[in-house]
Parts: sequence; structure tokens; C-alpha cells
Amino acid sequence: MFARILSLVLPILFSSLLLSGCRDSLLAPEAPVRLSFWHVYGAQADSPMNRLVERFNLTEGKEKGIIVNVTSLSNTVAIHFPLVAAAKGEPGAGVLPDIFVTYPKTVLTIGPERFADWNEHIPSDVRKSYVPAFLEEGMIDGRQVMFPVAKSSRTLFVNATIFDRFSADTGLTYDDLITWEGMFKAAETYHKWSGGKAFFKYDEWMHYSLINTVALGGEFFSGRKVNFDSPEFARVWKLLAKAALSGHVCMLNCFSTAAMTVGETLCGVESTASVLYFKDYMTFPDNTHLPLRLRVLPAPKFSEAKPLTILAGSSLCMPKSTRAKEYAASVFARWLTREENNVPFALSTGYLPVKNEAFSRIVKAGNFDEHDAKTQELYKTVNRLHRDYVFYKLPFFDGYGELEKKFCEEQMALFERWIASHGGKEPSEDILDAMFREFRECMERP
Repeated sequence: MFARILSLVLPILFSSLLLSGCRDSLLAPEAPVRLSFWHVYGAQADSPMNRLVERFNLTEGKEKGIIVNVTSLSNTVAIHFPLVAAAKGEPGAGVLPDIFVTYPKTVLTIGPERFADWNEHIPSDVRKSYVPAFLEEGMIDGRQVMFPVAKSSRTLFVNATIFDRFSADTGLTYDDLITWEGMFKAAETYHKWSGGKAFFKYDEWMHYSLINTVALGGEFFSGRKVNFDSPEFARVWKLLAKAALSGHVCMLNCFSTAAMTVGETLCGVESTASVLYFKDYMTFPDNTHLPLRLRVLPAPKFSEAKPLTILAGSSLCMPKSTRAKEYAASVFARWLTREENNVPFALSTGYLPVKNEAFSRIVKAGNFDEHDAKTQELYKTVNRLHRDYVFYKLPFFDGYGELEKKFCEEQMALFERWIASHGGKEPSEDILDAMFREFRECMERP
């Protein structure tokens, strides 16, 4: 029996060692593989990612024979266009970098078939240590086209400086903000308490409708169009429209961060990375100041809904290349996502680490106490998301970005029109039905 087991195990073990040896033979310290790298993590020379790259080059990169050169810094919006131009070979665009950080819409525009499969270079036993949803997000046609390095989600940032006063006067607490039923009630109460101010803002309005429709068991999309026949979507959308017409929702064309720091709204649902943009004080129109203390909660959900939280953020991609470059890129990706590298990076950027173990370590990390109060507050909630919520992957389909843009613009314009004619008082159900029909017409118009 022992001999039989050996006869089965030894060939597998030998093959694994041989494969590992073949991969290692692709690298040589005396003739290092050079990788060009574009990323979005701080468009300045001392960005946290640049510091990681420098440390990699001096340690594992030097030992194994890999040099990573950051050849472009951008931001989450702007990086799409030069990557697509390079992929199309447009004049003056240069060539695609060996590795880059980007978003699904860029991958779909360039063509997933042009990218290497990370799973060919990262063993399955290693992949098991990553948050499954983070890996699944990067799978296209059965291939790991995008590899997670740092992700983001949506959380509710609350101006605790003002909310605590509001709470003391009204009896509403942070527990009321866990559900949308509680949020809308708090919004109505705050509007009266504050003399007419809006209570909250949601940075990406289609995400509000999408995540809550799905969490309630509905289908937000019908093919590649918004499913206006979904009763769950109608319910979610009309509650928002009612709050908007009543003045409970901030309609400023800016991020929640900006609206909160000038006192225009009390709280906002936005990216975890937004924590970096909050100042420690508010500045009012009369140029007076007030300290800004934050509380961070999971984004609200409807009371009977599933606990879903949006999965967002960029991923690491590599166009098909030589085996040596692809393997070198996988070595770099694995190094970036080790807990000792990934946790400090996440803490410095407002992103989520990508391995399960990292979440249990993140608030225990030796440098956690050195971070400011708002960062500590954020990561307590980040751990809660990992423990109690299901990460929801935004859909991949051609034209999604354009649909989202149209949804947000048409909804904002519609709200503004109806606020001008019916704003300032609670709308009737007939008005909400009329608004929903008009929104459908706007969205279905070519």
C-alpha cells in the first residue's frame, strides 16, 4: 500500500518541482527582467505604491532578477484613455506597459483576449488565501484576467460632530442609519431640525438603485438595459425620489466629501478611499470653522434585504508577453499582496487588503495605532464588511460605463426639474409614479 501511494504521489511532486524549477529558470539576477508599470495610487513621486515598488526592487526583485519601473502615474478616471490609445496603436500613444492597474471597462474595451491569465503563474494553493469574491471579479471567460492588489467598497461616512447634537435632541442614533428605512426617517427629521438642510448624499446614484434592488431579490438589469419592470427597483427608486423632492437629499454636483466639509449635508455613501480626502474641520460659507469628527458605518440596506456591499476598485493586468515577463509580473503581484506589504498599503490608501488573513490582522497591525482616528474608524467597519457582508461584483458588459453615466445624468436632471415644480413638500404617490415613468422614457430614449 505504501509503495502504491508513493507511485502516485512522487510523479506529482516531481512535476511540481520541475515546473517550479522551470519558472525559476526564467529569471536570473545577472540579467534581470524589466517590467514597465502604470498605476493610479498617488500621482506623485512619493506615492505609497512607488515606495513599495522601490522596496521590491531592492529586495525580492534584486534577489530573483526583476526590475519594476513605474513609467506612468495617473488617476482612476484618466488612466483609461492612454491605455486604450496604446492598445489601438494610435500615433504618439506608445506601447502598453507590461503591467498596469485599471478597471473592467478598460479591459473590455481593449479586449480580454489580449491579456495573460494570472492563474497560469499563480498556483491554486496560493490563490486560496485571497478573498474569493476579489478573485472572481477578475475572471472573464474562465481566465483570471484581472488580479486583486487592493479593492474598495462603499461605506457611510457620518459627520459625528453634528450628528451627536442631532441625536441628543431627537433620540435618533447611529443604529438607525443601518437601514434605509432608518436613514429616510432620519433624513426627514434632520431636515426639520436643521432648518431645511439635506441629510445625505450618495456619490454614485446608479449604485444605490442597483445594489438595493439586487439585495431585495430583484433584477436590476434586463439584458443590457435597466429593468424598469422590477417592483424592487421601483420601490427603491421612488423612496429616493420622494426624499429628493422633499429636500432630504443633497443634490450638489460634487462628491459627498466636499459637501460634508462645507456643512451642506450630514453624511454620505462613498468609496472607502474617500477617507483620505476628509479634512479635520468643516468650513462654513461665513468662513467659520468647526472640527470634523467622523463615524463610519456600512452603507445602509433595507431591513429585509441581503447584506450586500459593492465591490469596486482597480486590479492588476498584464498583456500577453513572454513567459519570463509574465512570470516576473506574477512574482511582483504575489509580493505586493503579502500581508506585511498589503496591510500597510491598504491603511495608507483607504483600500481593502485582498487576503482573508489580512483582514484579521489589519486592526492588529503594529502601525494601526499610528494612523488617525478616521482611518481607525474606517477599518473597524471594513472588517465588519468582510465578516458580515457579501461582496457584490458590478456587472461586466460592453456599454456599462455609458449606461451608468446616462443613468446618473438623467436622474439628476429629472430630480432638478421636478424639484423646481413640486419641491419642498412631500410628493404624492401619483407624482412619484409620473416621475418613474418619465425617468423610464428618458433612459429608453436612444
